[in-house]
Amino acid sequence: MRDNIAEGRWKRMRGSAKEQRGNFTVNTLDRTEDKLEELAGVLQEKYGYTREKADKKIERRLRNYDQKHIASALRARRMDKRQSIGW
Repeated sequence: MRDNIAEGRWKRMRGSAKEQRGNFTVNTLDRTEDKLEELAGVLQEKYGYTREKADKKIERRLRNYDQKHIASALRARRMDKRQSIGW
């Protein structure tokens, strides 16, 4: 567990350094990836997760977020269609 905490700290520092470098380049994908690396590092440091477990937790949260907002957008689209045809 102590190794996971140390690795988490290293990942967070590395992600932060990459973020600083990202300020000079305009590559949005690199900055997003750096934030995900930093988040994984925080999870490893705080909870003692392995990198794999931290990645799975992040992926699950992102998937749940996407599903929730896609469903919300579809409902809004259906409501717009109903209003436009006078339901």
